[in-house]
Amino acid sequence: MNGFFRLKIKEDGTYLTVYPPTDGGQPCQPSEVLQYLDTYQIPYDKIAIYNLMRTFNEKKEMKITTSLVSHLDETLVFEFSENFLSVTGRFYPEIEGGGKKLSKEDILWLLKNKGVKFGFKDDVIDDFLENRMYCTEYVLAEAQQPIEGSDAEITYHFNTDLTKKPKMNEDGSVDFHQLDNLSKVTKDQLLATLKPAVYGKPGTDVLGRPIAPRKVNVLFLKQSKNTRLSTDGLELYCNVNGHAVLADRQVFVSDTYEIPGNVDVATGDVEYTGTVKISGNVNSGYKVHAEGDVIVDGIVEGAEIIAGGQIVLKRGIQGMSKGVLKAGGNIVAKFIESAEVVAGGYIQTESIMHSRVQSGAEIIVKGKKGFITGGVIKASKFIDAKMAGSVMGTQTIIEVGENMTLIEEERTLLNEKRAIKENLEKSEKVIFYLSKKIKDREQLPPERIVQFQQLSVSINEYKKRLAEIEERLVEVDSLLNTASKGYINIDDVIYPGCKVTVANVTTYIKSETKHCCLVRDGADVRVTAYR
Repeated sequence: MNGFFRLKIKEDGTYLTVYPPTDGGQPCQPSEVLQYLDTYQIPYDKIAIYNLMRTFNEKKEMKITTSLVSHLDETLVFEFSENFLSVTGRFYPEIEGGGKKLSKEDILWLLKNKGVKFGFKDDVIDDFLENRMYCTEYVLAEAQQPIEGSDAEITYHFNTDLTKKPKMNEDGSVDFHQLDNLSKVTKDQLLATLKPAVYGKPGTDVLGRPIAPRKVNVLFLKQSKNTRLSTDGLELYCNVNGHAVLADRQVFVSDTYEIPGNVDVATGDVEYTGTVKISGNVNSGYKVHAEGDVIVDGIVEGAEIIAGGQIVLKRGIQGMSKGVLKAGGNIVAKFIESAEVVAGGYIQTESIMHSRVQSGAEIIVKGKKGFITGGVIKASKFIDAKMAGSVMGTQTIIEVGENMTLIEEERTLLNEKRAIKENLEKSEKVIFYLSKKIKDREQLPPERIVQFQQLSVSINEYKKRLAEIEERLVEVDSLLNTASKGYINIDDVIYPGCKVTVANVTTYIKSETKHCCLVRDGADVRVTAYR
């Protein structure tokens, strides 16, 4: 039992009796006694009470005032927890020599009078009434917690990881004939199954208000061309033989559009929802757009190829400074010359010459040649090549570890933060001016009152947005730091004339460097052994 205290009336005044804890209970603190006396405006000697309650093992008593305190009843002091999930109370005894004890009805009335409507702990209240323990915390009411639901889940029954790279032959060349990076599917094949979301059930706090469960992530299977849904919407099937592509949680199935010759005047520009396979060349000036993959057996000239999936050029691209390759997935080409190339996945080729090449993953330049000369080459993860630059000092820019989308977002957020701070400062100055007018009891015109109200709302919105920006900037900075651990691997030699950037740190190659790996080391780019 916890230690407690009690007041007692005698003929010569009012006395304070303190009781030590028993059976491992907690001692009563002087601050609790002082708070109780202050509540009922009973005079006391603070130092005397602290001395009385200094370590003791038996009951102690002292006179605190010559006044005869009015009869005090048994009392309850309680408080609400955060979010009103519970009510805890502490009881104090009635004054000895007079005073009324609390009944269950009294306790319930006190709680209800403060707004408690739900979760009364009758067993706890009954336990107190049977075994009164003072200066002890009792949970008198408790919320009913919500029953949490579960997120929906989609399971895909085909290969969604299209990261297979082309085979390297023993002579160092790349075998472009064995590229099977498509997710092949057959008619009536099960493509995906859905485990539906389960919604939670709300709880109730001690004030009787609902407590909402966590929001669940709701997903649905979407039917697209060449697919069908089961009657309950929980299974997705394929209607044709072909291949499947997953984009933004939606499955697309298509058979392949095969062009037996060139893309030229006979075909015009090509636009197709599935995969396009071209047996000939793609001539200069023409466009091939596909939601799936684009596979070209011949050469691509100054043409534009855009694919939602992968691009495979078994011979390569001679872009003539106007050729464009853009793929949501990987790009594999025999060579890349005078072209703009952008891939969401990796890029693999035998040579890159005077081109702008950007990969969301890695760039691998290997094979018989394996060189990068001229242009700008960017990759998020790493670049692996035999040679970079040239003996003639051709300007070649090589960058790894940059996430341009995040960098642009960071720049936008910083600009917005700067603008908000300026607006906030101006608004606070006006508010201060108007507040001073009001404080000096000056009568403000109606338009100034409206301005005061609007600025007050705007200031709160500015502060809320600033907090959101600060939180996102921390996230972006963390993502940039994580994404910036790239490297550049050079098997043979990197020549002077190359500008190298690793994780936003730049250096210039001033002398031939062989068989090396360039990594970021603090604020410098360091040359290490080839990986």
